[in-house]
Amino acid sequence: MAEPRLTPAIDLDGISPDEAFTILGNEIRLDIIRVLWHTDAAHKYDDVSDTAETISFSELRRRVDVDDNGKFNYHLSQLAPHFVRQTDDGYRLSSAGKQIARTVIAVSGAEELDFSADLEQDCPLCDAPMTATYEDQWLRISCTECDGMFGDKAPRDSVFFSNYPAAGLTDRTPDEALATGFYRCMLDIASMMRDVCRECAGSISASVSVCETHRVREGKPCSHCGTRFPVWAEQRCDTCGFAKNLPVEPFVMSLTPVIAFLDDQGFDVLAPSFDEVIDLLRTRFETAVTEDPFRITVTIEGEATTLTVSVDDSMNVVGLDEQPSV
Repeated sequence: MAEPRLTPAIDLDGISPDEAFTILGNEIRLDIIRVLWHTDAAHKYDDVSDTAETISFSELRRRVDVDDNGKFNYHLSQLAPHFVRQTDDGYRLSSAGKQIARTVIAVSGAEELDFSADLEQDCPLCDAPMTATYEDQWLRISCTECDGMFGDKAPRDSVFFSNYPAAGLTDRTPDEALATGFYRCMLDIASMMRDVCRECAGSISASVSVCETHRVREGKPCSHCGTRFPVWAEQRCDTCGFAKNLPVEPFVMSLTPVIAFLDDQGFDVLAPSFDEVIDLLRTRFETAVTEDPFRITVTIEGEATTLTVSVDDSMNVVGLDEQPSV
């Protein structure tokens, strides 16, 4: 697998990723970003307005608590203009500076967060109780009895497994966290199928893997590939490396014609319940693979019509057909 293109060869608004890491790898500079964030907060300074509360050089230096004027000026100059902007009235964060601040806020408190608890809803696969755990900014929903949804593709017994900022869990129950996490995952998938990374807006490359001898018995994962699904797709950002590796069906589900088709059936793809999606995948979706040329065909049964979507090995749509149900 190719490494993410985090090299000086990429020029992002005049600065390479390696240079950005170097610039931000300093406590004084991070303190400057922190002070500017608290000065303007998020109430007067958003992404649709260029107006912002600013702070003077002397006041900024005082709040960061650096006595040496020259030393402070050097570190401030390293942040400009990519993370900090200087105006006639003083200094403020740039859009990139705000993103850094939001990232810090999103992961704050992760080490102290104890989110281990039982869910009110049962496992959609076997109706057994489910539990929630949180570690390393990953939310994991596990079944207490069955093998879970993903087999060897995720930690054992996982029914849902996704990255989740710690800040988003402070006021949510485990059941609410599952609903929110699943919603974020569906948005990620929909964006990637449109060749846009939701992390950095970079382009997406896709690949697929097929279990040639897939066989699921008595609800157990396939003994050959270790999963319940025969075809998996990986969508990976060419720039930052953000990726999703999931069964092919959820990716197909996020395509506009499929969204419209399922909406006619009373199903909201972009804001579904977890149980609804699992039931839909188990009862309405059928996937087949053909060679020469390679095609993955996903057939979706509706009330009166059937929608068939074909994609190639790069997850490009190459066929779309809606017919009356037999």
